[in-house]
Amino acid sequence: MSKPTVHWRTEWDNGAPTHVVTLSHTQSQQRDELERTVDNEGFIRDGDEWRPTVGATLHSLFEAIRAIGFVLEFERDDENAPFDLQRLKLKSETREKLETISNVRLDDLAGYCPVQAEGQFDGLYFYFRARGSHWRFEAGGNESGTKRATWWHEEYWPNTTGFEAGYMDDEDAIRSILKSVEKFRTEDRTRFRKGHPEYERTTLEGWSLDVLSLSRVVRRLGISGHEAIERAKAYGIELPYFADLELKALETDTGKVVALDKDKGIWTDLPDEDE
Repeated sequence: MSKPTVHWRTEWDNGAPTHVVTLSHTQSQQRDELERTVDNEGFIRDGDEWRPTVGATLHSLFEAIRAIGFVLEFERDDENAPFDLQRLKLKSETREKLETISNVRLDDLAGYCPVQAEGQFDGLYFYFRARGSHWRFEAGGNESGTKRATWWHEEYWPNTTGFEAGYMDDEDAIRSILKSVEKFRTEDRTRFRKGHPEYERTTLEGWSLDVLSLSRVVRRLGISGHEAIERAKAYGIELPYFADLELKALETDTGKVVALDKDKGIWTDLPDEDE
């Protein structure tokens, strides 16, 4: 015998979710118990639409629904569909700018500590990251990490605890992304190009900011890892906390590009598609 089932789909309107549900294999008594459960969990029912009130959480609701014997089935998003901008809670002027700016596509924005986003603009892949007391925008790499950024911009995020950037909301993240796109389009970018007198300093700063790995730096500058460290010190550039680990890995280099997976704590070989 089939279990009573809640079929679940979420629609968005400027960051506000409406959960559209349909039921199957459900008897009248089971429906009544489900509705009481939904009410007790702080969700407002309007026909087949459920909306959360302040403090209501999906995790608690799902646990309560399963506890009374229901199965949950979720409608999966089409992986090939464009990112739904209505998932984002934005001011009207910010939404208008995001939706009308030319040659900019947002593919994802999610998470806390860090807040991360990715997409494309002007034919370039971009990555956005906000954590601690800074946010950073990178352009010119790719999603797999086999090609790293060729331009970047980082800013301090005003805070009192040192962690606020990692909790920035949709509005602040999108404004930072749009600001970076405008900066890329309007400001001089020649220091990021070989031959510019500031190219070496800029590349070493990219390593300090965790945009580039040490192996990328030595390939771009044509110097050794030890030289990269000494030149960074001479410029007064702060070394990454994992500089010694990178140098050690570089000394046993097999000809591949290596990158540190900070979540797993392991080194990964990458194809060298950097330039």
